This record gives sequence, C-alpha cells and structure tokens, in this order.
Amino acid sequence: MSNERLLWIENYLMEKYKMPSLENFLQLEIVKIDEGKVNYRAKIIDKHCNLYGVVHGGVLASIIDTVMGIACISLGKRVVTTDMSVSYIKNVAEGSTITAVGQVISNGKTIMRTVGQVFDEQQQILINSQGSYFVIGDFCEEDYPKK
Repeated sequence: MSNERLLWIENYLMEKYKMPSLENFLQLEIVKIDEGKVNYRAKIIDKHCNLYGVVHGGVLASIIDTVMGIACISLGKRVVTTDMSVSYIKNVAEGSTITAVGQVISNGKTIMRTVGQVFDEQQQILINSQGSYFVIGDFCEEDYPKK
C-alpha cells in the first residue's frame, strides 16, 4: 500500500473522530499508521474511570479493539470483530496518558488476526490482546464520512 493511501486513511479517521462516535468519547489520537500496524494515544479522563478511580476495563477493551481493527483497515480491508481476548495486567488512574498498538499478524482473505497492547507513560504493559476480524469488503473512498 502506498504512503498516499495510508495518508488518506489517516485523514479519513481524523475526520471521522470529529463526529459523535465511540472513538470520539475515548478521545483517541492517531500517533502513527503503517501497513498492518497502528499506534494511538489517549488521555484518561474522569468519564473513562470506574468507581475506584481507575480506567474501566471496558474502555481499555474498546481502545484495543479499535486499534486492532484500524490495523486491518490500514491494509485496505473493511472488517468486523469476530472474537477478541483481553488480558488485564495493570491499571491506570485519571490523568494518565496511554499508548495502544495494534498489529495484523495474519492477513487472510476472509479472516484477519491481530495482536494488541496498551502501555502506560512508563511503557509498562496494561493489557495484552488478540483478535480475529471478518473481512466484509474493501475499505475505500466511498467509506469517507458524510457530514
């Protein structure tokens, strides 16, 4: 895939994230998009936290699902999650900045497999994940968000 195509995908995502969406709620910021691998960053805010004052596991699961899915999109495929496992290792509190990395490890015609990790500011691992995504078509310019 060309750098031009990756730049188009990044611009698409930045426009999409301006609209009301889960990614907007999560306040995800694109750090880098390569073919089959993406890096995102997010600042943990009060709305992301559970009653103990740490980030809710569902928020972390949503973030890792997003970055693993975008890793698939970076290869030009439209996908939906078929399964995902998440191992929670450590937690962080409000105010922390986390980094999420998703990578395609198998680029099949109908099923794509991915791995993902989320890290805190000290690069300590918060979660490990793996996921499978069903390919429902090509991700193309017709997918560009309508305002």
